[in-house]
Amino acid sequence: MSTLERARTVVADVLRVPADRVEPATPLNDIAQLDSLSLVEIASALDEEFGIRVPSEDLGRSLNDILAVIERSPRR
Repeated sequence: MSTLERARTVVADVLRVPADRVEPATPLNDIAQLDSLSLVEIASALDEEFGIRVPSEDLGRSLNDILAVIERSPRR
């Protein structure tokens, strides 16, 4: 599974939406109402899936932003 598909699945699971609704350029707020807890949950799930620590404030606004964070984050 590609990094895109893995990240899409993580975000979809946290937001409780079908994965096909999580398009790379679509703002996450257009998919579901985000609050600070949602961002923390996404950050935690990314840590578990990819072995990276991502501050929730660095997640950005779309899946593309999340993919950029994954690409530049050192793996543990």
